[in-house]
Amino acid sequence: MAQVLVLLLLAIWMSISHLKPVTLELGGKSPFIVCEDANVDEAVDLAHDALFFNEGQCCCAGSHTFVHERVYDEFVEKAKAHALKRVVGDPFRKGVEQGPQVDSEQFDKILKYIRSGVDGGATLETGGQRFGSSGYYIQPTVFSDV
Repeated sequence: MAQVLVLLLLAIWMSISHLKPVTLELGGKSPFIVCEDANVDEAVDLAHDALFFNEGQCCCAGSHTFVHERVYDEFVEKAKAHALKRVVGDPFRKGVEQGPQVDSEQFDKILKYIRSGVDGGATLETGGQRFGSSGYYIQPTVFSDV
């Protein structure tokens, strides 16, 4: 309980002292942060590796990307292009970068999250649907304006 109180006090102090909204990443959602002086091409590669590793089915997936406003548009365009080039299919075949979800429950859960993002006002840049006509494959998906 003391840890929760410390986090609460820290959040209040940060938001009051800096007069900015505060985002706390809790519960296994790993943020990926891109600063204004980052090499955007390298950041896109690393962000995709962080998110799509193991089809995103691991507790350390970089599922939230925070990008400095000065490089935001460039990052989004390059992330979209990178996603469109990803090879989806049988993970045991050479060159395949993204395999299926582990089962129908995970497949349905991810599609539900995607719909929730769209319904919540995020911009679906690419993907967001089943890949192919069978299996638990999902198109590489990129949101912006989340």
